[in-house]
Amino acid sequence: MAFLFIASATWFIPVNAFGTNGEDKSRSLPIDPDFKPRLGKYYYNVNFNNVSIGNATIIIDRDGELYKVQVNAQSVGMVDSLYRLRYRGEATMGTDPLSPVEMKTQQEVRSKEKDLTIKFQDNGSIRTVEKKSENGNTVTYDMRKIQTDRFTIDPFTATYLVRGLDWKVGVEKVFDVYPGKYQYELRLRCDSLVTVDINGEKRKAWVIIPKVTNLDPQKRAEALKKKPASSKIYVSADELKDVLKFESSHPLGYFRVIMIRFDPAVEAPKEVAPISKEVNIPASQGDIKNKGGDVPNKPE
Repeated sequence: MAFLFIASATWFIPVNAFGTNGEDKSRSLPIDPDFKPRLGKYYYNVNFNNVSIGNATIIIDRDGELYKVQVNAQSVGMVDSLYRLRYRGEATMGTDPLSPVEMKTQQEVRSKEKDLTIKFQDNGSIRTVEKKSENGNTVTYDMRKIQTDRFTIDPFTATYLVRGLDWKVGVEKVFDVYPGKYQYELRLRCDSLVTVDINGEKRKAWVIIPKVTNLDPQKRAEALKKKPASSKIYVSADELKDVLKFESSHPLGYFRVIMIRFDPAVEAPKEVAPISKEVNIPASQGDIKNKGGDVPNKPE
């Protein structure tokens, strides 16, 4: 169970190439020009069926013209003894217009580890390098590439987009998300405006209903045989647009992520050198497997 935004990255549902508001899915969705995320560190508690199973932090930083989002999560308590999980993810993005640059994740579950790097090209090409290891030994080293003319972002950039959109009850937005193996379509609908209690503080929040579908026909057919999870995202209805809470109900139980506190950044952001959009190719090609069934490969 890779919680927090690994869980909330499975948000989406099918439909045509346009959202109900008529957005052209080949273009970035317009972000509220007044939205400037506060820089600093968010703390979250993760619980399952009202039992604390982990904690997570999200760091928002700015390097020159780029924003960086870093997520760290780990299991705690009895869960950590039985199912030890450590997760670290980082994404770099431009915001004018919103454009993903690179996403990296490192996941450790018991003795198994997975490292993933996704690099987004200006021409719509997305390259992925994935390495899986067990007990310190490399098991697989896979490379994948897709070509898309649809507006597609990584899961962490998606969380920035959710915060930056101008929400009102009834508004619905649709775009694509690529976590590294399959491409998904994400539909977000603003359901209501409510008041939530966050650590004793009453805050107004937009309730966003996410639905997701895998764009691979075979995986989509498999998903139709299962009961989908019912999820809600609570985004504060103020200039901060904090992600206050994430809830998901499915056959196994009730999953919840709640914001605990926020620590503002204390240092001025540093300039950053431009990030290369080339994927490093390993010296030895013998252990590389191109999984053609994962995503459609197209020649450059």
